[in-house]
Amino acid sequence: MKHNLTLLITAFAAMILCASACGNRQSAQSIPSDKKEIIDRFLEGTLDPSYTPALFFGHFGGNQKLGDGAVQAHLQLFLQGGADILKIQTEQPMPRIEDLTMDTPLVPEDHYRATLEVIKQIQALVGKDVYVMPTILSTHQVARQGMGDDRLPAFAEQRPEAYKRMLDSYTKAILWYIRECKAAGIEAFFTATQGGEKKFYDLNVPGGFFETYIRPYDMAVMTEAAKDTKFTILHICDWEGEMDDLTRYLDYPGKIVNVPLTIDGKPLSLTETYEFFGRPVLGGFNRKAEIGKASPEEIAAMTREIIANGPRGHLMIGADCSVPSPLNITDKLHAAISTAHGR
Repeated sequence: MKHNLTLLITAFAAMILCASACGNRQSAQSIPSDKKEIIDRFLEGTLDPSYTPALFFGHFGGNQKLGDGAVQAHLQLFLQGGADILKIQTEQPMPRIEDLTMDTPLVPEDHYRATLEVIKQIQALVGKDVYVMPTILSTHQVARQGMGDDRLPAFAEQRPEAYKRMLDSYTKAILWYIRECKAAGIEAFFTATQGGEKKFYDLNVPGGFFETYIRPYDMAVMTEAAKDTKFTILHICDWEGEMDDLTRYLDYPGKIVNVPLTIDGKPLSLTETYEFFGRPVLGGFNRKAEIGKASPEEIAAMTREIIANGPRGHLMIGADCSVPSPLNITDKLHAAISTAHGR
């Protein structure tokens, strides 16, 4: 495994050295070779528009969730795809809760220590040249892991005190994770939210499910992630069904936003998203459709169309969420990313 990691690091160094030379020849003098500087200029609005940044990500399985396997999988995806940010998945689940009561043991504050070790290794290896970006799951997403989608509504409705106690414990662990990442040199976070889907509207929760169990915890986590860091990406996830309202997220932290493709059954364009939030947007591809099925040539053509129709200078190419089996489609991801980079 260490031999494989050495090869990956050597390949990473070579990629960084040729980043400008391998880009758009006409703009080579104005495109930084340092991927951190590329993102900095993008956020400032001063990046040469011939280069569109890109970020794709997906979940890993088996021995690629933690340890050296996770380090290798993340570096491999980054190198073969060519993204401008190295996003790290948080694959370490919360333990399953069989019965939630006021006596249920709380989650240890350092629950994410094993994932933190993956982040520390990757940050030490490549963090000088690229933003290493841990994924910060929302408290609700973590609650889904611990309680299960089938049982969570009943807990929220019938055992509010015990439910809030567990959410507080989850949030404490997430905040510990964020702070320890910062201590390791992390400067950016991918912060996700769920729980705003229409399916939760009918739950019998005084004050509303979103207002009671989602927003306060989201804001605590995302505010900490944004504090004293370069930037965060706000990911509004519709994994649990259709959404009909994005206004509730307008004051959420995040210098870049990543949103669903449809709102209330109607397509939402990247330009509309940029105008609505007033922030750069990440997206363009449907995670469930063409990115995993079309040929690299077709994906390159789609990328050019997405850029042509998107907010010029304020677009980062990607998908609306995690792409399936990312290491199996690196040729497709590379086609989208290299096209976005002007190659």
